[in-house]
Amino acid sequence: MKPAASILLVEDEVNLAETLQLSVQKLGYQVIWAKNLAEARSELTKKRFDLMILDRNLPDGDGIELLTHPLRKKSLALILSSKSALQERVKGLQAGADDYLPKPFSYQELAARLQALERRRPEISVEDEKVPDLWVMNPDTQQVLSPNGWISLTPLEYKFLSYLIERRGTIVSKDRLLKDVWGFSFLPKTRTIDYLMTQIRKRIEPNPEAPQFLLTIRGAGVKFNA
Repeated sequence: MKPAASILLVEDEVNLAETLQLSVQKLGYQVIWAKNLAEARSELTKKRFDLMILDRNLPDGDGIELLTHPLRKKSLALILSSKSALQERVKGLQAGADDYLPKPFSYQELAARLQALERRRPEISVEDEKVPDLWVMNPDTQQVLSPNGWISLTPLEYKFLSYLIERRGTIVSKDRLLKDVWGFSFLPKTRTIDYLMTQIRKRIEPNPEAPQFLLTIRGAGVKFNA
């Protein structure tokens, strides 16, 4: 007998999300709620989910983006969206969703669709249950595996980020970065590091406005926290 399925619910409307979470839990599922794409990506780094229920009109993008996330693995996905036109439903299914239920919807129908997906849930091996290690650097492609997926970097971005990842948890002064990464023998007054960090954060951080990994330590330097 399969254990109770775990569901990642991605919905920004608080009242609807709370009702959905309670209703789906009553069906015997374990439910984690994320209010936006950033939170959903963060949750995907913590565990593997059997099912995903995805809204499309999220504050930071379209829930469809999660269908191609490398950490989705074997999760089945049901889109629950007010985008109910035929072309939108086709778009969602072609993007990788396993089912599409337009809003407004019947909870009875939602339950039936989840149960149908549950019958299709594949057997999961111990290897499948593992969440891939983040921050793997690929020197051949100049890419890094972040919570947002595989991210392509410029040669300088790759050198800068790999330098910090190798020293994760350690504060590195900006002077040291300018010497070791840029190769400066003198230390000019520059905001080069700040600019580069802003560009990298936009791609690797779930929420660039509140970075979790690439941190500036005021008066001390820079730290990669993971």
